[in-house]
Amino acid sequence: MKKLTLPKQILIALVAGVVVGLICYFADIPRFTANYLKPFGDIFVNLLKFIVVPVVLFSMIDGILSMDDMKKVGAVGWKTVAYFLATTAIACVIGLVCASVFKGLNLFPVLDTAGAEYEAKEFGGFMKTLVDIFPSNMWQSFSSANMLQVRSLSSSAAPSLLPAKRHSFAATSFPLSIP
Repeated sequence: MKKLTLPKQILIALVAGVVVGLICYFADIPRFTANYLKPFGDIFVNLLKFIVVPVVLFSMIDGILSMDDMKKVGAVGWKTVAYFLATTAIACVIGLVCASVFKGLNLFPVLDTAGAEYEAKEFGGFMKTLVDIFPSNMWQSFSSANMLQVRSLSSSAAPSLLPAKRHSFAATSFPLSIP
């Protein structure tokens, strides 16, 4: 018997999750889902949060170290920012179009917002936002999973490792040796 590939396993698990969710929804057993299924979902999300910070940190450091030339890193960085801005703009347009269509077709559920309150944080200005990108404590940005600070940290740490890369195999093999 041929072993299932990973994409097929993921698709089967996704379909099974939707089926179990629909069964629980239509069987009207919220206590079962809240007490027995939700903890497994919480564990899964916590494990994803646990792994994402080191993966981003070492991937960025390894990517920058593999380029050797800081001019290449800058060029790729600007292309990445342009790609990010373009895809964000496309996603916003798609979201606005879908919201307009769904609102026009009355497909949005009517929500009771009588007791809902929202207090917006005060905007500290552009300079405060710029300062907040750079962490004052590396471990705090790791533990709070502040990905913008982790990215800025890895972007500033990797160039400082470039001279060590030219003189030592250990400096470059460390990020690659992590499974």
